[in-house]
Amino acid sequence: AFTLKAPVSISTTQTSTPKHASALSKMEIPTLSSTVRLQMSANDETPAAAQKSNLPMLLDPGTKGGALFLSLVLFIVPIIVYEVCTVGFGLDGIDTGKWIGVGFTFFTTILWVGTYIFRVATKDMTYAKQLKDYENAVIAKRLEELDEDEIQALVEDIERDDF
Repeated sequence: AFTLKAPVSISTTQTSTPKHASALSKMEIPTLSSTVRLQMSANDETPAAAQKSNLPMLLDPGTKGGALFLSLVLFIVPIIVYEVCTVGFGLDGIDTGKWIGVGFTFFTTILWVGTYIFRVATKDMTYAKQLKDYENAVIAKRLEELDEDEIQALVEDIERDDF
């Protein structure tokens, strides 16, 4: 159910002027005070704040702890791989560093592009969410402007189409 309420009240105030002033200066000046309250809800939607991640705090990149932990892991893993390759396998440090840098850059770029494509495919982007909220607000505003008999006709039409 969508509701949009925008009560507006207009009051007039009379200016105080001296007795000898013209009639034009004694006119009433309307002042506008408005209160807008917007309530939108749908039964099948859950608020973004109510959606919780099932991941632990350190593994959820949406939390500060998760961002710090992920940054620390991304910093330490290449160093550990470098040490294992140079000390454990006896490879040249310069060549190993080059290949770890190239591999790390390639891996993180592919991972980032993958998450971006996933968010685009699932429409979990800021623009898509804002567009959906705007469309819902427009529908709510149009619904508010309809008469009761027009709303009843729409409901009957929708019920007819559902069956």
